[in-house]
Amino acid sequence: MMIEKYVPISSAKTRLLELLRQVEENRENVVITKNGLPTAVLLNYEDFAGLLETIEILADAKTLRGIKAGLQDVKANRIVRFEDAFEE
Repeated sequence: MMIEKYVPISSAKTRLLELLRQVEENRENVVITKNGLPTAVLLNYEDFAGLLETIEILADAKTLRGIKAGLQDVKANRIVRFEDAFEE
């Protein structure tokens, strides 16, 4: 996820609807600055929900261990092709 645009808060106030459209339609992320410093971010709701889900997964030690174990299995070539796993 990249930050495409930085907008001063004074400009964001007058262009809020336009900025929201850009975020929604183009999935552009917009940083709102105050006195030249990043203060807030406008981002697409789906991206926001994805970030929250990622944080939740990374905060769960058991799930994270499973992910790491899966990655080790891939590196060690201990994998089964999807087609082979569900053969009739």
